[in-house]
Amino acid sequence: MKKSHGLLLAVLGFAFAVNAYAAPGKRAIPACTKQSVSSSTTVPANTVFDGLVKFGKMVCLVGTGKSMAGDQSENQIPHFILEEGATLKNVVLGDPDFGSGRDLKAGGADGVHCSGNCRIENVYWGDVGEDAATLKGPGTMTVTGGAAYKAADKIFQNNGKGGKIVITNFYAEEGGKLYRSCGNCSASKQSARFADISNVTVFNVNHPVLVNSSFNSSKLPGLKDAFDVATIKDLNSNITPVCSGSVGTVSGNEPKDDTNAANVARSCKVSK
Repeated sequence: MKKSHGLLLAVLGFAFAVNAYAAPGKRAIPACTKQSVSSSTTVPANTVFDGLVKFGKMVCLVGTGKSMAGDQSENQIPHFILEEGATLKNVVLGDPDFGSGRDLKAGGADGVHCSGNCRIENVYWGDVGEDAATLKGPGTMTVTGGAAYKAADKIFQNNGKGGKIVITNFYAEEGGKLYRSCGNCSASKQSARFADISNVTVFNVNHPVLVNSSFNSSKLPGLKDAFDVATIKDLNSNITPVCSGSVGTVSGNEPKDDTNAANVARSCKVSK
């Protein structure tokens, strides 16, 4: 009898371990108290901004004014600027009750800017503004937990030279892209970039992962043999393919789809 109980516990333990790391189902925005914000908050290097500690409850930070309206204007400012080694956790950005559809002026601003290495934990975007979060410098931006809704275009943008974005245990609904490597950064900032995406569910996201599977050799001769790599495991999506490629270029030009299947295959490492 003891052996049977031991075996049952072992099986249950295994099942729990598998479920604990499976891609999440639909994840609702937590109930929150709305608070207007008119300027960016900087989180200093190697410190933590915890919304539950700061406010004593879950708050919805809603940007006001043209620069934080949350549309697709390029002059949007972020809600948060995370300096090297900083962590942001337990907040909601944008007004989740402001209408339906995408490209709403719901105060999402330009989300979060990561200067380099940073962490974003249990953060919800009730309505994604220009982007949800952008890696601006070299390093790794790690996103774990949370969810994003109603993104007109990109959710997570990798602009960091040689940078990497890690996304795990995340849910996204309605958006253009879950992850995008910069398709047309300036020549001095364009580079191969990396993504590590696991245990993620996206619903009605047009291009879940979009990477530069090659670079325009006439514009970027130094990158003629370079390519991004996205390692993707357990990404559930109602739209396929989950990973697509483009030909990276420089500012002033628009990246084109990469029609070379071999290029896309070497950049998109997808598994269950």
